[in-house]
Amino acid sequence: MPSSSMNKNETNEQKQSLLKNDDKQNKTDIGANIILIGAPGSGKGTQSARLVERYQICQISTGDLLRQATQDKTSLEGEKIRRVMETGGLVDDETVMSLIDKSINKPECRNGFLFDGFPRTIYQGEQLEQLLESRQKRLDAVLEYAIEDDHLKRRILGRLIHKSSGRTYHEEFNPPKQPMKDDITGEKLERRSDDTNETLSARLTTYHKQTKPLIDFYRQRNIHRSIDATQSVNDVSKQSIEIVDYLRKQSTYKPSTSAIRQTETDDTLTIKSKSIINQRDVDTSHLSNNFLFIYNAVISVLRDRGII
Repeated sequence: MPSSSMNKNETNEQKQSLLKNDDKQNKTDIGANIILIGAPGSGKGTQSARLVERYQICQISTGDLLRQATQDKTSLEGEKIRRVMETGGLVDDETVMSLIDKSINKPECRNGFLFDGFPRTIYQGEQLEQLLESRQKRLDAVLEYAIEDDHLKRRILGRLIHKSSGRTYHEEFNPPKQPMKDDITGEKLERRSDDTNETLSARLTTYHKQTKPLIDFYRQRNIHRSIDATQSVNDVSKQSIEIVDYLRKQSTYKPSTSAIRQTETDDTLTIKSKSIINQRDVDTSHLSNNFLFIYNAVISVLRDRGII
């Protein structure tokens, strides 16, 4: 039960005990380039704040970048973005990447960055990869906060808020002392206007459609890891930091499109052998990176074709 993730009484001392840097920490202990993936309500916001503090990096929100750009009345780029947003259109990827490029170059991002909600497509992922390569940088970790839709709906649809103070409750996991009343003032609690089953179902459908290809994209690069988001906030934070600390020390590889194409067309590959039908039966601990890449590429193609 994710009661601790809903606990309004989590103290600053608990947060600090998890994030407090060791006295021996030096420059090699800070800095990372991270992407967070997770459905609405999976806890990305809480975890992003902790990771930003732990690694002393900047958080980049494409929504914030676009809104800030529209405030610049002298910029042609800002004027272009403002016109598109006012008509309800989507800003093109090239413009978004231009804003990200400028943001990464800011002093507050000198130790690295964290993206929450970007990229959303394979094309954006490829563009970000090219941008980082041009700067001789790389992504260190892509963390997916995984949670079943039914559990997520219970978590979100039961949320209650005291509007004037911002205090939050939950009907199941963190109920108020009196139904629908704030513990402190006794005033009426409210639900968020977008916390409806219809809205959430639509958002989850969009999320799954966009996210699965991205997860496969980053899994091929060996920097994706999935974390059970139903755990306590502190447990999720602990695992997140352990994973980032491990992955940023590893050498990553970029899969070759020609190698992937070969797995689709080479008739000499025994793609239906028992050794790859059930991935769990294969001990990959001793395999070289090259062989492991070919193995994962074949598995990806077989899954896409519905063979396994």
